[in-house]
Amino acid sequence: MGEQPHESCDRQATDDRAAAYVAKLACGVSPQERQEIYAWVAADPRHAVAFARMEAAWDASARLRAAPPALEIASEAAPTAHGPHRRRLMFGGLAAAGAAVAATVGWRLLDNVDLYRTGVGERRVVALRDGSSVTLNTSSTVEVAYTDAERRVRLVRGEALFDVARDARRPFLVDAGSAQFRALGTAFNVRLRPDVVELTVTEGVVGVAAREGEVDVPAAARIAAGGGAIVRSGAVAPTALDGQHLRQRTAWQEGVLEFDGESLAQVVGEFNRYRRQPIVIGDARLESLRIGGRFEVDEADKFLAALTSSFPIEVIDTADGGVLLVERSS
Repeated sequence: MGEQPHESCDRQATDDRAAAYVAKLACGVSPQERQEIYAWVAADPRHAVAFARMEAAWDASARLRAAPPALEIASEAAPTAHGPHRRRLMFGGLAAAGAAVAATVGWRLLDNVDLYRTGVGERRVVALRDGSSVTLNTSSTVEVAYTDAERRVRLVRGEALFDVARDARRPFLVDAGSAQFRALGTAFNVRLRPDVVELTVTEGVVGVAAREGEVDVPAAARIAAGGGAIVRSGAVAPTALDGQHLRQRTAWQEGVLEFDGESLAQVVGEFNRYRRQPIVIGDARLESLRIGGRFEVDEADKFLAALTSSFPIEVIDTADGGVLLVERSS
């Protein structure tokens, strides 16, 4: 059976309200208004899913789409043997998404939550009220909330360097995906990758824990300066870093990308973080080529010129402003 008219109307009303709330938050609201908005998000998993989708659209395009995508994909085709199973998966995904988004609402309901963002290609240093600072990399978002008992930051997306002022009475906690990092006076870099959370410690010691929902758990590892950790699916894996890898992970703070034998696919992925129009590898045979060099984050043209002079690669400009890489014909 297709979607009933009243269901479609209800969903559209939810989407419209979520869109309005995202726009309102972006323009600035009072603490009371923020509380009211997040209370609405927490009231229903469907609200949470709609809000998350609208917030992602706002971040991606700096404006809301006039017609947001539907939660389900309607099909006019006759049901198949796979239909019921796929529909169960669809609603299972909806419930999981709602639970994941709703789990962050309790954090957001803290008083005086400050939101800081960067756009594509932008870097920003934010001075916090306790003397700490956060340096945001490209396309990154953090939320900051201080109480009498703790200083708490949530890395919503992207990457950030935290330079923490010492305060023995109030630990500095950073929530990032399924990871939580705890520090008193130290400096460390956190990056949200698609599948893992990556930590790099440049000063002091940082406690690392894989979080369970919104429940704080004891630190699973303590990472000292010059080391790092990867957090994924409830597991914490400390990683040893030599001087070269430490520089590579933190070079973005100087607007630089350093490569030493990374694959072309990895290198292109790094440049694309700073570009509105992507570089696309059109030939899978090129993805494993190994690349070395040092480039400014906005020097993609210089990188492409070096690439074509070193390898049989042709660069094709696309109509939308992007770049396509293919193997050069002999």
